[in-house]
Amino acid sequence: MKGFAERLIIVTLAWLFCFYLPVARVAAAPAPDAAKADAAPNRGALYRISDGRHTLHLFGTIHVGAPDFYPLESRIAGALAEAPALALELDPQNAGQLQAAVQRYGIYPDGQRFQDHLDPALTTRTLAALQRYQLPAGHLQGFRPWLLATALTVQEYASSGYKPELAVDSYLASTVRAHGGKVLELESAERQMSIFNRLDSAQQAQFLSDTLDELGDADIARKLDELVGAWRRADSAGFTQALKEMEDDDSFASRFTLQALLDERNPGLADGIAALLGKQDKAVAAIGILHLVGPNSVPALLKQKGLQVEQLY
Repeated sequence: MKGFAERLIIVTLAWLFCFYLPVARVAAAPAPDAAKADAAPNRGALYRISDGRHTLHLFGTIHVGAPDFYPLESRIAGALAEAPALALELDPQNAGQLQAAVQRYGIYPDGQRFQDHLDPALTTRTLAALQRYQLPAGHLQGFRPWLLATALTVQEYASSGYKPELAVDSYLASTVRAHGGKVLELESAERQMSIFNRLDSAQQAQFLSDTLDELGDADIARKLDELVGAWRRADSAGFTQALKEMEDDDSFASRFTLQALLDERNPGLADGIAALLGKQDKAVAAIGILHLVGPNSVPALLKQKGLQVEQLY
């Protein structure tokens, strides 16, 4: 496995920080500082999309953050300042629907525990990982295996200094709301969570086992820094390499992430962005960075719709 856990959280799922919403405030946008924005480096990836009448900026995000991610550089900062609407995979302030979807798809019915659904060896590994990351097993005992895998990955990022409450999605939403702009959802929590409902018990156990293997890698902190560094530098080659490694990785977790969490979702994201462009000028859309990479990417699908697609960085 080649960095599955790092790619999972950094590029695909906007709901990964929803576990923390009851206890952590999402990042508030700082007051605009034009001088700092002018000096800020490019982050992620930025596209300009046009249908000949309206223009939209499409930005590639990651779903964790750190204080020094901000402010963003002047082109995306300026687009956000003028945007009447921001489209995200999910609205980070829509906590009620997020938590309802987690409860429906990620939590066992009352009285069931993850220990009842895992073999003894995987149960032992899971309990050891929860202890290592200082996550209370009693509080999480109702979590299904895929949700345990996600919670552990979130905690690994947090232990390396990357906080879910500072996620780029939250920062963008706060920035647009600060001037009265609207935040729209390209998907729904129900749609995203239901993807994991396809996994049977054995597949969920394999997903968790693959994640534990990755988190047990002695080089995990270095890998996290390298992948976040690609976003910090707007390193297109780094994103392409991350996608290639996922394609070359034959683990169940990587195949599921590539097929179900990326390729299957890209057409719907492209449809939503195209629809927004047709109705609204100067909007901004922001989605996980790997949705912008490869032949089946959202920009490629938007081009197929006859739209003008220009990569700014």
